[in-house]
Amino acid sequence: MPYGSTAPGDEEALLPAEVPATPVVAANKQQRAVALTVLCVSAGVLGTLAYQASIDERAAPAVAEMDVSEPGSMSTMKKHSEKTGLSRYTVSGTSSLSSSTETVLTPTDSDATSETVALMEAMSSLRYDSKFLFGHQNTNYIGQYFLDKDGTSGYSDVKNGTGSYPAVFGFDFADVVENGISFTEHVKTAYANGGIVAFDWKPCNPEKVNSACANEVYGTPCKKILGESAKPYSYFTGWLDTIIDEIKTFKSDGTKIPIIFRLFHENTGGWYWWGVDSVDDVETCSDEDYKALFNFTQDYIHDAGIHNILWEYAPAKPSDDYDSAFYDRYPGSDRIDIVAFDRYSTDDEYAEDVLSDCQTVAEWAENHNLLAAIGETGISSGIQDETSSYKDWYYDDFGKNFMTDSTSYCTQIVYALAWENANEHSYWVPLPNNELWDGFQKLYESDYGIFADDSDWQTTLTDAGYY
Repeated sequence: MPYGSTAPGDEEALLPAEVPATPVVAANKQQRAVALTVLCVSAGVLGTLAYQASIDERAAPAVAEMDVSEPGSMSTMKKHSEKTGLSRYTVSGTSSLSSSTETVLTPTDSDATSETVALMEAMSSLRYDSKFLFGHQNTNYIGQYFLDKDGTSGYSDVKNGTGSYPAVFGFDFADVVENGISFTEHVKTAYANGGIVAFDWKPCNPEKVNSACANEVYGTPCKKILGESAKPYSYFTGWLDTIIDEIKTFKSDGTKIPIIFRLFHENTGGWYWWGVDSVDDVETCSDEDYKALFNFTQDYIHDAGIHNILWEYAPAKPSDDYDSAFYDRYPGSDRIDIVAFDRYSTDDEYAEDVLSDCQTVAEWAENHNLLAAIGETGISSGIQDETSSYKDWYYDDFGKNFMTDSTSYCTQIVYALAWENANEHSYWVPLPNNELWDGFQKLYESDYGIFADDSDWQTTLTDAGYY
């Protein structure tokens, strides 16, 4: 999540439009886009009226109520755009991965369900092709003009614009733990429509639970959880129990739907309590404690009988913080299935930044037999204020940029997830009436981006046994 962005629970401030854009089935991708432009413009009028009636925006700063005089407040945190490394890591040479020696990767969990094994097998094939799965956070939960808490309406801004769902549906377990939201129906809809499900989790600091939540950089919560200190341990394991109960509901006709779990992400930054910041010269989560907490959490979930997870490790801006990401705080290749990264940047610097990161991560993935992905990404503050000068950003700076990487490392990226559409004033995926639509449509129509309606990808999933 972009630092200081959506606070869990702010979705109550959204008032969905009465008539969200209705998905239209057209003969091909181009016809869909034309037909849906009219619907999205109409929805925009209704959405504007709804937005004016709201009190707060979902995109309000997550730490708005924090007393900045407190230890761990925003005044002491490293921000999302800061570079903490001394120099940027650069890959040497080019990728040696070859389709002539194609390897199928398997989950680190030896008890993984057959569908979870199948998902990793299917994604393994993408390492050898210049294509990636396009993902969107909260895609069928919130949009520019809708809010669907029940997950039964079938809306998605990606679908409202292109006619197809994204290939990857992203969610946050914080909404489950803190707000009582259940994503069961959202997950089932994703699976039924050819999608893959990916969760992150931004838990509150169990040592100091307040409105700052995950951004409360205070105390030594990692050490206290591991030492089974009464309140922090009780809070944390109680939240894990809630997550476990939620995952158990992710079923379709008895099949346990596989999920990707991007655990304790952006650990190389200082904006979350499990990151690298210190308070009064005391680390809130030391390198050793971070690795131990990652493994403790994984073991706790496995011990509860949950084996439909692919585990993802995703540091922030790893090309800028290479040693921290892959040595100091790395939980171990035997603990993860996907190595990813999160990167937000300005519109003019994004292409270079994301290319450096995906080369860095894909090189590591290739050398350690892991999948590579982009956990979440985009222009730092959203695309709502971008002008037509960046109308092709989604095609040129995003998809084509890393799928035509001269080192061939970035072509191994199996998926890239754009952040959420909170409302019409804060969004990362455009609708046809938005400035960046042209590039997004080009991405959808290109051979680079895979969406849920891609027949070849669906055949790959089916043949592997995902369904």
